[in-house]
Amino acid sequence: MLLRTFHADDLEALIDLTVRAFEPIQDGIRHQLGNELFARQNGQWRQDYRDTLAELTGPGNQHRFLVADLDGAPAGYAAWSTHPGPAGPQGEIMLLAVDPRHQRSGLGRALIDAVCEAMRTAGCVVVWMGTGGDEAHTSARAAYATAGFIPLPTVFYSRVL
Repeated sequence: MLLRTFHADDLEALIDLTVRAFEPIQDGIRHQLGNELFARQNGQWRQDYRDTLAELTGPGNQHRFLVADLDGAPAGYAAWSTHPGPAGPQGEIMLLAVDPRHQRSGLGRALIDAVCEAMRTAGCVVVWMGTGGDEAHTSARAAYATAGFIPLPTVFYSRVL
């Protein structure tokens, strides 16, 4: 595995990877919220990820992006940003995805460790991220806990208007 920066020709492969990686999570959210609320809140999730990835990898933004390359093809990625904090800069893992064919192989952990090291090198004194508390996010929570992150549970409420 090679960890490298984003190349413009990675975008479509990363969008496809993201949709496949997050489809089970979106299905879990749909099950939990119900079809009507899900449609109003997350119904365009595939396009939302496409737009987010285009923004995160676009020129001139403040985000950083790391690709895990296996045999010349993207197998996962992590995007992060930095923010001012009271004790020094803080890093945020904004998005992390691993191709379902490579999940539970250590690739996600390698991305987490590499991103944390890049943020440390950039002067960050802490790193944080958010993930879901539902069943669909169980493996994501486990990956972050194994990497030494400490959870601070929150609750996100939604309703149809």
